[in-house]
Amino acid sequence: MPFSSTLAAIDGWLAENAPLTHRDLAPPATGADLAAVRAHLGADLLPDVEALLRWHNGAGRFRPPLCLAPGYAFLGTDAMIALARARLAADQDRLWRTWKRRWLPVAADGKGNCLVVDHSEDDDRAEVTVSSGDDHGGPPKTWPDLGDLLSKTYEAMRYGSRLMNRRRIVTDGRLDWEDA
Repeated sequence: MPFSSTLAAIDGWLAENAPLTHRDLAPPATGADLAAVRAHLGADLLPDVEALLRWHNGAGRFRPPLCLAPGYAFLGTDAMIALARARLAADQDRLWRTWKRRWLPVAADGKGNCLVVDHSEDDDRAEVTVSSGDDHGGPPKTWPDLGDLLSKTYEAMRYGSRLMNRRRIVTDGRLDWEDA
């Protein structure tokens, strides 16, 4: 399914099944918001990332937030830039680097882990990775791109199937994820 169709399908599912989560999504990112992210990265945004931010500029401030993957709340542009800057600053005090300069965090779990989209020019370009900020626990979970991740999230929302050891629940019009 094309990326724009996946976003439209998520919107439709939320409107029908989790209307409060849908209502609480932030409006689309502005041109200034997108320019700030480009300036931070020092590179153009990947088309799917730009489409995601033109869809909504994050989950909004209500809880539980819309998650791009179970447990990972969709960040707005200001939070993306702030988190990336914090991770880059933390790397300055380490002998090893846990963060690439052109990684853009698009979602975070509130426990120090985030989903990053690689905007670098190497072979991992466009890959989505779970970054924990340390090197413990083996290789990180990855997806080939944002479209693949959001397709899997949409399928789990729509069918109630497991994703990342969680299943969706809807309570009082709000989407959330519980351990499966």
